[in-house]
Amino acid sequence: MALSDGQRVTLLKIDDALAMTHRYELEVRELVPPGRVGYQGSKTRVAVVRARGKRKQFYLDLDADDILLHGWDLPFRADTEGGGVMSGNACFNLIGDPAAIRELIETRAVFPVADEAKAKILVARTERRTCGDEGLELLYPDITTAHAVVNRIKATQEGDAATKTNGPNAAA
Repeated sequence: MALSDGQRVTLLKIDDALAMTHRYELEVRELVPPGRVGYQGSKTRVAVVRARGKRKQFYLDLDADDILLHGWDLPFRADTEGGGVMSGNACFNLIGDPAAIRELIETRAVFPVADEAKAKILVARTERRTCGDEGLELLYPDITTAHAVVNRIKATQEGDAATKTNGPNAAA
């Protein structure tokens, strides 16, 4: 799938300052030849866009782990959009149905989503009210990563599964 003029897209991004998830609904105003920009050419400039409901246009510069999806009004939110707990854990913290989000990532991505980005997608079915990892689900638990938060969640979930299988009083 490619970008086109007038296309509406949703950008999922982890900010550099606080490592929080942001969701932007953008309209492509003009395609530009892809080029490397930013510090040491770490981003790729792909288009001139305008945010939904705004007049100002700006360049769309994508990091390697940014996720760009076709369409607006997708059936999920970022945790920074609600009134609940926001996480600054350098992961994509989304609220919604995990199966629906997985389907969108697989079928509506404008550019292929890297495994490193997929490994960092955490989903809560409802807004979180506590700061712990309870209620979070890894969208792609089988992808190996060196991300500390993801590996901590994997270890916790594996420990919980072992406890349920062996019981709390199982002999070693």
